[in-house]
Amino acid sequence: MKLALRALNHLFAIAAFAMAGSAVSLHAQPATASIAVLPDIHEDYRLFLGDRTPEAVYFYGGNYARRDVIELILMQQALALGGFKQPLRFVDEENYFRSIRNVLDGKTLTISGTIWHEDLTAQQDKLHISPPIVRDGEFIVGIYTSPKNQQALASKTLAQLSKLKVVTSRQWKPDLTTLEGLGFNNIMYTPNWVNMARMINAGRVDVTLSPFEMNPAKAIVVEGIHLVPIEGIKIAIAGSRHWPVSKTHPLGDEFYSALVKGIEQLRRAGIIERAYRECGFFHPELAEWKLLNPSSN
Repeated sequence: MKLALRALNHLFAIAAFAMAGSAVSLHAQPATASIAVLPDIHEDYRLFLGDRTPEAVYFYGGNYARRDVIELILMQQALALGGFKQPLRFVDEENYFRSIRNVLDGKTLTISGTIWHEDLTAQQDKLHISPPIVRDGEFIVGIYTSPKNQQALASKTLAQLSKLKVVTSRQWKPDLTTLEGLGFNNIMYTPNWVNMARMINAGRVDVTLSPFEMNPAKAIVVEGIHLVPIEGIKIAIAGSRHWPVSKTHPLGDEFYSALVKGIEQLRRAGIIERAYRECGFFHPELAEWKLLNPSSN
């Protein structure tokens, strides 16, 4: 264990040296190397990071440590290890679809969070696609609802669950395919995660899919709204997730080359798996929970 920690410390010492003089600042003047971030992710990222720099993060759990936040940390650590020294600028985007479109157009270099591979394959003339960060079979989610929704919390079988109203985004194709494959047919749509939480809280819908979080209740808090998983059941969403990098952006090739080099180092050091485990995405307490669609895993 001590040797492993020393190896990780050495890896990030290299990252800190590589980023010297070009540390990311959320308040820096606009720079060319821009990364699209959804506003709710951006806010949780700021709260998670506090007064640290991304390359100084060694433990990926704690408050605000959800998958989307940790992926933004991992991206910057990979860039540091890969030798990318341009200052980064975060650009708040409205939704998933617009984020991808702006990367295709070269307005931004990439998106803070990973994207499903199937959403990227048709655009490979305009996009570099990173090695998988979430590999096929690793994306396990819970069915989240309001702690006040007793009907949803009591639903344990597919026959019971399929009667519930579920909310997702039309842009989240793997989520939608999974829901339809499980027999959900009362589906409502909204383009962003915050609206989903609001709809559940208001009782307009019953449930949505979400990765688990690392706290005793596995609860999620979105703008003060509490969501909890239906105990004992989980779902696999098929496919791998990657970062897209614009081929039309002037820094696209340099950014992509550094990103790939850094991802390889993080993967070899076991940091990607550890980060996902510590933030709760690879949740250690779910081994005995029933997987509702084992054929997708």
